[in-house]
Amino acid sequence: MSNSSPILLALRSTGAVTAIGNSSLQTCASWLTKVRRQRKIHLDEYKDPFTVADCYSVTEGLSGTVRLAAMLGSTVAEACDALAIAPAMLPAQSIQTTKHQKYGQTRTLNQEQLDTQADYLEILLLPNWLPSEDCDSLSAMLTDWLLAYPAWSNNRRERLIVQASTTGGWTALEHAYRAMEKNPYLQHVMIAAVDSACEPAELQHAAKQGWLLQAGNSQGYVAGEAAACVHLTRVQHITEVPAGSFALHRPKLMHTASRLWPSTEQPQAFPLEQVLSGAMQSAHMQGPNISHLESDMDGSDWRAMLESTALGHVIFNQSGGMEQWRPAILLGQCGAASGLINWILPSLLHAQHIAGVNTVLNWAIEPSGEMAACVLERSPH
Repeated sequence: MSNSSPILLALRSTGAVTAIGNSSLQTCASWLTKVRRQRKIHLDEYKDPFTVADCYSVTEGLSGTVRLAAMLGSTVAEACDALAIAPAMLPAQSIQTTKHQKYGQTRTLNQEQLDTQADYLEILLLPNWLPSEDCDSLSAMLTDWLLAYPAWSNNRRERLIVQASTTGGWTALEHAYRAMEKNPYLQHVMIAAVDSACEPAELQHAAKQGWLLQAGNSQGYVAGEAAACVHLTRVQHITEVPAGSFALHRPKLMHTASRLWPSTEQPQAFPLEQVLSGAMQSAHMQGPNISHLESDMDGSDWRAMLESTALGHVIFNQSGGMEQWRPAILLGQCGAASGLINWILPSLLHAQHIAGVNTVLNWAIEPSGEMAACVLERSPH
């Protein structure tokens, strides 16, 4: 278990819509039974179909902002319904402000000037390909939905809209930590994410770029889509987390100078080693403290080479004996929602009496060169 930490963020409630479930609990149950709801889809100009892992029952016939909204609203509602105690500290008419940040190619972490009086921080994590005006539209729709929930409306809050990709969940987590360091009164964080590589325009673009898994391209990925939401609460030590629940340690983020794939050069594993080591150091842990590994591995050779090399150096030979979870094998690549799914699955799998889930080192690798990791730790109670 970890030593004292200045801030931990305890998981209070979750929600998810994925290709294998229309809720976080259904996704977990499907995960346990290894359900695979991938299907073939034909694109113009291509003879052979592509495999996708879409949320077909939720998104059928929808595209663009409406497609994303259908997934996002469901997952946020689930997380709100699951809140055991609604933190009602201020009246419902409290002012809400919205700020928007879109990352450039370098994905720098320039922190927004968040309101130091806010009691509740919301981070709305949206895909890079979505136009800014559509981000604002989604944000407005989310506000309208949440007005029905006292757990939401009875708090003074600040909303930060962040556009990112696969490592976005960890980026949002870093924003939360920085905001809490700045504002000691900030106690609660909601992170809601949605992304779709199955959006028709995005799917067509990925196919043209040669990024999708198909005959003759084993390095490609299966396009997925998902939405996820987590409610987090500040705690000072892991012993403050309720029995059976999990807390997130501060993440480690990195951006390498070059693309990892597709690339004519063999990717170097050293940056990933630094990210994994940094995540464990932030949690005051070493290799023997980690019980499970979880990544965005999708079966592609370049990811396997990076991960096996980095793990061999960071956790030595122990990684071979650890259980490794790979959500992307069933869910495809889900973009900005990936990080939140990485945190939701272990917490729910533990609740389903999966033995030995104690600490989970999870990470993601973006082909553009972004990497992120953090440790998820279970309460010792």
